[in-house]
Amino acid sequence: MLGSSALNTRLFKELCNNMNSDHKVLLFYTAVRWISKGNVVGRVFKLKNEIKQFLEMEGKHDFMRYFNDEIQGAAYLSDILDQLNKLNLKLQGKETHIIYFKDNIQAFILKLQNWRLKVNLGNFAMFEHHSTKTEESETGIVDNDVSDIPDEVQDEFLELRNDSSARDIFQEKSSSQFWCAMRHSYPKVSMLSFQILVRFASTYLCESGFSILMQIKTKARNKLDVQDDMRLVLTKTQPRIITLAEQMQA
Repeated sequence: MLGSSALNTRLFKELCNNMNSDHKVLLFYTAVRWISKGNVVGRVFKLKNEIKQFLEMEGKHDFMRYFNDEIQGAAYLSDILDQLNKLNLKLQGKETHIIYFKDNIQAFILKLQNWRLKVNLGNFAMFEHHSTKTEESETGIVDNDVSDIPDEVQDEFLELRNDSSARDIFQEKSSSQFWCAMRHSYPKVSMLSFQILVRFASTYLCESGFSILMQIKTKARNKLDVQDDMRLVLTKTQPRIITLAEQMQA
């Protein structure tokens, strides 16, 4: 359609430049690359506005009507194929084993079940493109053990729950140490956990904080900004002195 000739390709690229688009050309499907189909559909959806304008400029009214009718399906395909691509990438590489594969596949099955429940309730938040296209609000709550977790964290939580390696680490470390170890692999869930762990569980820390504040900020030092000092005194986490020092200019 758009790539049927070199002229169309140049015209479409010029249009994308004028619209300050993130991409300038469409992708073409090839059976050699197994992630190609998902990338092609994703690129079409990202350039949907540019494609519509190009078809209108070229007078391709039949194509225009067909594209408008099918854009909803393209949004869904873009989301679901993107999820499948992510799963496929996790099943590649040299440093993998059958337990790791089993964990990821089980997590993906649970995510599919969770998505089905949410779709039945009219909640499409997990499908970024589809949700944006339909402008659906988050009207439903999933009636299972991840229902109290924000939508954007649920998929990552299901992956963590089926991670055998993470389960072993959890048995060996304290809660704070465990979540620090998970912050790179599961950043969203870890950040949610940190927000809970850093809260004062009792008034003891508050009372201790007032006592320490009186010791640090005396009358002679009443203009001292004690925020960083208080953080170091109250926390049980060992500061990474070397990392902090490397961030400072001598």
